[in-house]
This record gives sequence, C-alpha cells and structure tokens, in this order.
Amino acid sequence: MEPAEEFLRYRFNREASPNTLRAYAHDLKHFFTFLDEQRLEWRTLTPADLATFAAWLRRPAPNVVVLPGAPSARTQSTVARAQTAVFAFYDFHRLQGVELGDRLTTFLLRPPGNYKGFLHGIASGGSHGRVGRMAAEPRRPPRALDPLQLAQVIAAQTRVRNRLLFALMGLAGLRVGQALGLRHEDLRPWAGELELVPRDDNANGARGKGSRGTVPILPELVRLYLLYMEHEYGHLDSDYVFVNLWGGELGAPMRYSAVDKLVRRTERKVGFEFTPHDLRHTFVTMLRRHRVPLEVVSKLVAHRSITTTADIYSHLDAVDLRHELEAAGWAWEGSVAA
Repeated sequence: MEPAEEFLRYRFNREASPNTLRAYAHDLKHFFTFLDEQRLEWRTLTPADLATFAAWLRRPAPNVVVLPGAPSARTQSTVARAQTAVFAFYDFHRLQGVELGDRLTTFLLRPPGNYKGFLHGIASGGSHGRVGRMAAEPRRPPRALDPLQLAQVIAAQTRVRNRLLFALMGLAGLRVGQALGLRHEDLRPWAGELELVPRDDNANGARGKGSRGTVPILPELVRLYLLYMEHEYGHLDSDYVFVNLWGGELGAPMRYSAVDKLVRRTERKVGFEFTPHDLRHTFVTMLRRHRVPLEVVSKLVAHRSITTTADIYSHLDAVDLRHELEAAGWAWEGSVAA
C-alpha cells in the first residue's frame, strides 16, 4: 500500500509519536481492506463512500447491517479515530498534488469540524448532507481494583523487577509508558522521591505522557528498588530501570509486549482480569476515597491540568456515594422512611 506508506513516512519525518504512527497504520489497514472488499479506488471516492466506510467499521460481520441503537463492532471513538486518520491521509495527498475526485476534493476543503456530522448523517440513514454530531458514547468510569486485588497482583510476582513494576503503577500511579521509560537518574531513594520526565525518544518505544514534576514515593517502593538493584539488576550497564533479564536481549529496555505477557500470566494466577492502566486508576481512586484534594492528585499523576483529573476521576459509585452522605451526617438507620 504505497500511498499509505508514503503518508506514514511523512508523519514519521514530522516526528509523530510511535503510538500515533501505530494507530494511523492500523486504521489505514482497515481503510484499504474496505476499499478492496468494495472494489473502490481510493483516488475516486465520494463523501458517501467515506460514510459507508464508517458504517463498515461498525458492522460485526460483512453481511450484517447495524441498526440505529444496536451495539456495533467498534465504539464511536474508534470509528472517529479511523475517520481522522483517513482525512489526514487524504489531506496529505491533496497537498502533494495527487488528483482526486472533484466531489472528494470539495468535501476535504470543508472546515474540519463538519466532517463527522456529515458522514454520520449519511452512514446512519439520516437525510443526505444533514450536519449534526456523531452520537456521543457514554463515558465509562475508570475501572479500579479494590485494595485486596491490588495486593494480590503485586504478591503474585516472583521476580523483584516485576513486583516493582506493578507497585509503581498501583502505588505511585505511573502510566506503563512512564514506568518503561524510567531512568535510574529519575529515582532518588535517599529522599523517597521520583522525578516524572516526559520522554518520546525511549529506545523501547515507551511514551511518558504528562507534565514534568517530582513526587514522593512510599518507603516500600524504595526498598523494592534497592532489592532489585542488588539481587537482579547486578552489574548491567543501562540507563533504564526496567530491562530484560531472563528473555530477549539481555539488558535491553523492556517493551510493552513484555508487560502484556506479564499481565496475562498474572491474570491466570490471581483469577481476574486487569490492565496496567487499571492499576493507575486504582491509585487515584484510593487517593480520592481518602479525601486527598483534587489538585494534589493531579500533581501526583502528572496531569497537565486539574481539569483533566476532574473530568476523568469525578465518578462516584454507590459505595462512594454512601460514604459521602454519611460524612455529611445523613442517617441511614432510624430515618423517617424506616
């Protein structure tokens, strides 16, 4: 798929992050699969064809049509991301002077905010050209483990390295990319501190999002780090904290794939499913339940804005709501209703 490869090379030269490039490649693969199945040529597509691509992404199978309100194979956010990748692909080739169909060219020159509503109106059977917004996907609250489950995940690790990795995510709130990009210089055991440094140039492709800042870490994390350095890391010469010790290239920084395999093995041991990001959510949820102010939580997890923290972690489940009411003096026993 030379047109897609040319676009990806351009984005690579523009220093797009590895995660962005991976997402573009994934979405363009779906797009060219759609073109092949529909026997369409990418240069001569129409806006209606692009809308059909959106509908195609939502189908559970090629011979199934998704009716309005029925669950689709992919979420609205996934479909929207794929559309964004396709629009970026076409914009690149249009600016390169590639001859496209007149209707497609006119469509691409619309203000970007008008794309999705237009396509959704066609793909969902609405009136042709109706400008509206794609149906909003309900926001799901972050999934958090309970403290016992978090303890089980950490205790299930037989290697100190792996125990430290999960503990940093569950007890310090690190993203998996931040952990994999962690350098020894970022840790200050004598002070019980960790410096969070956003990096996009990690040799393992890890991406450390968020703002830069120094945060305190628990004494247990310091002890795990020192044990790891003494008993497992040894005399390896590497800047990275988390490196290959029992598989792959010895001393090379761990990759996302190694963490995924580790999570799968841990799931079989503990008997429940989780993701690395669930551990970060667990850390924040425990802080919020202990009434740590939102602005403090925001700094601890290196959000660029407190608005981000409030938007993601303003959820309350039934247990939290009960605790809030009890703290406010609401009496459940002996109430008028009883």
